Order: sequence, then structure tokens, then C-alpha cells
Amino acid sequence: MNHLRHEQSPYLRQHADNPVDWHPWGDAALQLARRLERPILISIGYSTCHWCHVMARESFEDEQVAAYMNEYFVNIKADREERPDLDALYMAACEAITGRGGWPLNVFLTPEGNPFFAGTYFPPEPGQRLLSWMQALQYAAYNFYENRKAVEQEAGKILKRMARRERAILTTDAEGLVSVHAVEKMMGALQQQYDSQEGGFGHGAKFPNTMALELLLQYAWQAPSPEAYGQVKETVARLLQGGLHDVIGGGFARYTVDRQWRVPHFEKMLYDNALIARLLASLYKWPKAPALLEALEGALGFLEAELSHPDGGYCAGLDADTEGVEGRFYTWGYEELTSLLPDEPHWFFAYYNVSPEGNREGRNILYATAHIEAFASRLGQPADEVKTYLDNCRNTLAAARARRARPGRDEQVLLSWNALVVTAYAQAYGATGAPVYLEKAEQLLSFLDGHFRMADGGLRHIYLRDIPAFLDDYAYLIEAYIAVHAVSQRHELLEQAAVMVEETIRRFRTEQDVLFYYSQQSETILRHSPLYEEDMPAPNAVMAANMKRLGIMLGRRDWQEQAALMLNAAGSRLLETPLALASWGSLLLAEAYGMPEIAIVGPQARKTTLEANATFLGPHILMASDVPDETYPLLAHRWNEKDTLIYICRDYACQRPVKDVEEMVHNLRGEEK
Repeated sequence: MNHLRHEQSPYLRQHADNPVDWHPWGDAALQLARRLERPILISIGYSTCHWCHVMARESFEDEQVAAYMNEYFVNIKADREERPDLDALYMAACEAITGRGGWPLNVFLTPEGNPFFAGTYFPPEPGQRLLSWMQALQYAAYNFYENRKAVEQEAGKILKRMARRERAILTTDAEGLVSVHAVEKMMGALQQQYDSQEGGFGHGAKFPNTMALELLLQYAWQAPSPEAYGQVKETVARLLQGGLHDVIGGGFARYTVDRQWRVPHFEKMLYDNALIARLLASLYKWPKAPALLEALEGALGFLEAELSHPDGGYCAGLDADTEGVEGRFYTWGYEELTSLLPDEPHWFFAYYNVSPEGNREGRNILYATAHIEAFASRLGQPADEVKTYLDNCRNTLAAARARRARPGRDEQVLLSWNALVVTAYAQAYGATGAPVYLEKAEQLLSFLDGHFRMADGGLRHIYLRDIPAFLDDYAYLIEAYIAVHAVSQRHELLEQAAVMVEETIRRFRTEQDVLFYYSQQSETILRHSPLYEEDMPAPNAVMAANMKRLGIMLGRRDWQEQAALMLNAAGSRLLETPLALASWGSLLLAEAYGMPEIAIVGPQARKTTLEANATFLGPHILMASDVPDETYPLLAHRWNEKDTLIYICRDYACQRPVKDVEEMVHNLRGEEK
């Protein structure tokens, strides 16, 4: 038995019976390494990670491998959900050493915690240009014990590179960044990475890249750019046709391993599904396509059916594996399908590419390669009839699948990921006007407010755990307050958000800093100020957007100025690598083209606000009141008891008011052109 038995993390408990003498991260393990003069192996993953499970079965459960690890290393297991600060730090080290990252993340450290060798998944036998795990262990051990001086010098160089990268972020000069020319350069670089044949970005594995798609959508409105709009529509269409999208139960996997969006990495994460729902809500506003509404309803339905926690909030994710087999729950045998759909006229099989030999290890992943209208046209059948038929087939398969052994669920309720869900529900309400979505957003926000406060007044990272919250927890929660305010116009939410901004400044930044640190206190080799993003929005970019929006609505010029300084920190990197900085790109777009301030005042303000929120308007601020309100700069001195008026303003200077949303949109589009 190792040292993980009593840990609360489900991922750490999964490794409690390994013969490896695992320690949790903490002073005890770090002091042990220093006392024994041994290198540290820190292995980071999460409970629904398929390749983490694979490596555990192949290597960490092997008695001989474990004996070697125990003799030559102090072995530490960390859960990236529990300690995202460690994950971010050592992922940056892995990328600096190898040029790539992923999970499981395995990093070898000196006893002082400095990284000198790293990798992700190592197989039990060498192959495909990969060392075996035993070879990696022997390489790290030999170099540390036989060439320690060289190892420490190399570790020092790696640490200095990481530190220089952090300092460069804070001092980048971005003069001339806020301009339409800069936006065009940025978008040109982003669109060069667009896959014109298959949609999405790049020509390898396909990720949702929702932040980049949101940026393209906003640019399509602002420029305007039909090309960018078409790229978003085509990517979302491909994303919805299957593979990544579970067409039977809803929900989306993390990514597909192929360029064509067909073969997913089957685990489903809360944050991916929240971010995709947000994207679908935005796109549904422009235009009101029934297929997008159905997809949005399905994405949110998946959250309720599969990830809702009995206490409130939503669980972190679903495992890729069932009964030890990746994707078993989601794939189908040919004979199984023919028995479940005995009267199938092969429409379903043809549309979802079902074959006797299967398309993955003898089984079938359901994915489409054509829009349903085009498929129905080839059949010579009405599209509505074909769609109804396919829907009925999917319902039959859903009932059959419900009887299967289910994937494991990561029961952790994380503040940051749940805050993304609040925003998704708020935006879904804005797009559809369905009251249930506003109720969900407000209920979840109330749950987070009520259950994530610690004794010191700060926030906790995980439900029922006294782990201090990280920057993304604060940033995404503030964003959630703003999102619910946008669709409810409950102005007290702005005051709550403002208090949270002040708390974030106090805990995560000093007066000399431009960006916020990721953690409140540093117990690691380097205090990280995250700029880039991968699966989720960059928390510093979200904080900059929060401060910009709240600065306008609350008249806080200092927050607006701080947001501008933070954007400047992204500097030329944003123009060169926008895919990894897309949330910063959205902020640059709003600054360069201007972010309209919309004030709706009068007896029918709530009804007019509902209509405005259902319309795609690009980046904007919206405040409304159906009673006189002199508290907020956008609403002050604008009340008219006879009519409901819509003002379009910039820096509180407004055009002549209009009386309907259609005319407001016309004026906005004219202004942007």
C-alpha cells in the first residue's frame, strides 16, 4: 500500500493499490527527496483519462517496474483537476523540453523540484520513436546519479527559459496593437490554420477550438467577413455530424484522433460541453437554424442527464473506458445493430457509415459525412421524412445503450468548470428565450455562491474541499455573474462581480504586475502568469474582458485601463499565434472595432432586452431598466416614461435613440461598416 489510500482525489485513489510507492504532492514527499538525494518523478493525470489508465495497467501495476521506480525515485502522483497549478507548471516544462504535452504527464525533477526530463505516455516496449517506460526511467536515473552536475545545469537552463518566458509576457511592447490592421493580421494568421477541406484547425487530430470559432464568428460580424462566417458554420456542421459528437446520447468528446472528425478520444469533459453549448447559442442567433437549436438542446440535455451532481452543480467528466475497453459504451457491432433495427432500409447504416467490418477495431462509431438534406436528396426522399426516421432509429439505440455498463464518472465538482456552465445556460436563455435555461443559470450561480466560500472569505476550488481557488475559478465566476446579468438585468449581480474583481486583485496580483498569477501563493519553483490557452479560455484574458465590461458598466475607468494593459501583454504573440490566444483575440477585436454600449430604458425594457439578447450583435455591453435608474452611467438621465428607447453609445456618448431592435441592428451594422 502506498500513500494515496486516504486522498480525496478519485484519480489518486485509482492508484492507491499500485505497487509504486506513490506520494501525494506536499512537503513530506519533497523533503524526502532532499533527504535521500533522489530525483522526483511527478506523474499527473485525471480520473477519466484513457491513456492514464493504459499506462497504469501497463507500467504502474507491474511489480518489476514499480520496484525500479521505488528504488531510484521519489514518486509523486497529482490530479490535474485538484492541482491545475502543478499541471500548468510542469506541462510548460514538458513543452519546453519536448515541444509537446498531454496526459499522462510524466516529469522528472531534481530534489529541488527543477525539471530535467519529461514526456507524456510511455509504452511498455519501445516503438514509434518512443522510449519504453523502463528506458525512460533508466535514462533519468543514470543521468541523475552519474551526471548530476550536468543534470542540474540542464534543469537550471530549463527553469531560466520558463522564467524568461514569464517575464517576457509582462514586458512585451505592443505599440500599435489596437488597430483594424492588427486584427486583419491576426485573423489572417488564424485563417491560415483553418482546414478548408475538413473544417476546424490543423491537419491532424481535431479539437473543438471553441474560443477560436467564437473569434471567427465575432470577426465575421465586425469586418464583415462571409469567409469567416462560412468557416464557423462548416466546422460546427462537421463537429455535429458524429465522431466527436455522440449522436445517440448527446455530449461531445474531447477531440478526434483523425483529421476527419470521425474517431473520438471518448472521454467527455464538463468544460468542453459547456464551451460548445456557448458556441451553439451564439451561432443559433445568426440565423435561427432549427438544427442548431436541436444541437444546443441536446448539449444542455447531456449535462443534465449525465453530469448533474445530486447535491447541485455538475461533475467533471465521463471516462473513455467501459469494462476496460476504450469507447465500448459508444460503439456498435454490426450484428447488434441489425438485430436492434431489423426493418432498417439501410438509410441509417448509410448515413452513419455502418459496415460489417466496422470502422474501429471491428465495431462501428456512428458518424455522418453529409448534411442530412444532401443525403435525403440522394435518396430521393423528403428531408423531414429521413430526419424523422433517423431520429427514431437513434431513440431505439439509446434505449438499448441504457442497458449497458456505463462509463465511470468523475464526481468532483469544480468551481471554474461549473462557472462555464452558468455562462452556457445564460447564453442559451439569451438565444432561445426559454425560461428553464435562465432558471438553471441562476440556480447554479446560487449554488456556487453558497457552497464555494471558505472561512477566510475566499473561494474553494472543489466542492466540499478546502483547496483555495485558482485564477480561472475567480475569472470564470466573475464572467458568469456578467453573463447572467446580461440576460436578467439583475444589477445586483454587477455589484457582486465587482467585489469579486477586488478580491481577485488582492489575491492574485501585486501593484507591479500587469497579469494575474494563477495561484494565490506559490509552493512551486515558478509562480505562473498564464497567457496561452488550450482546452479552456485563458483566465487572464477572461479577467481582462471582465474588467473591461465591468469598467464600462460601473464607471471604473481604472479597470478599463488595466484591461488595456493586459491586452498589450499579449503583444505580437497574439498576431503570430492567435489559435493559442483566441480569447485575447476577441478582446483585441472589441478594442479595435469598438464595443457598442447599448442602453434600453422605458416601461417595456425587459421585453425589448429579451428581443435584443436573441439577436447576434457581436461584442457589446447591454444594460436595461424599466424604472428610472441614476446609479449606472449607461442608464443615468435616459428615462422616458412614455416610450421604451434604445441608445447606442460609445464611451457613454450616444446616438439618437431608436424604438425597436431591428432599427438598432441596422444602426449597429451601419456603424461597424
